[in-house]
Amino acid sequence: MRDWGRFLLIGTLSVVPLLVVVQVVIWVQSFSLSLFDFLSSYTNSSLYTAFIISFSLAFLVLLGYFIEKSGKFFVLSWIEYALEKIPAIRTIYSVSKKITELFMQNGDGSKKEVVLVEYPKENVWVPAYVLNKHADTLVLFVPTSPNPTSGYTVIVSRSLIIPTTLTIEEASTFIVSMGADYVKKEEISQKIANHASRA
Repeated sequence: MRDWGRFLLIGTLSVVPLLVVVQVVIWVQSFSLSLFDFLSSYTNSSLYTAFIISFSLAFLVLLGYFIEKSGKFFVLSWIEYALEKIPAIRTIYSVSKKITELFMQNGDGSKKEVVLVEYPKENVWVPAYVLNKHADTLVLFVPTSPNPTSGYTVIVSRSLIIPTTLTIEEASTFIVSMGADYVKKEEISQKIANHASRA
């Protein structure tokens, strides 16, 4: 019976990733159909609804292209200028924009920086995203597992961090998998060992 229980656990865990993918596909399908039905209720035409969705997708692709090439899109610049004149909306928009920019490239095409920082105590290292920097001070976002969108914002000295070559995607994968997907482990282990030897 013990072996049967172990086999059951192994079999269940092996299909969990597949079930997650299926759930995501079902959610996307359900959302798409709900959106189509919602638009159809206003247009009263499946043809017009399909045209609106196609136009919206094309616009988003074009928007992404211009932002990647030039860093800005003139229409968004006008909208941002207008929103910055409204006190309450300005704060919400500014915070939302900074959070989304975390997962995008910098204006010069460089990648966002991921570092290691001792948190919540010394000799306990966690990956963190660099949100801002000034002189020798860094503003870091320390995400929590398994949800990388929640976490803590801390301000530390540059001397207290270890730079890495991790990308945002690699760090997020590490956090979501709770360390099971340990990317660039040789580099990280070596840097932590070097830091410990200098301390």
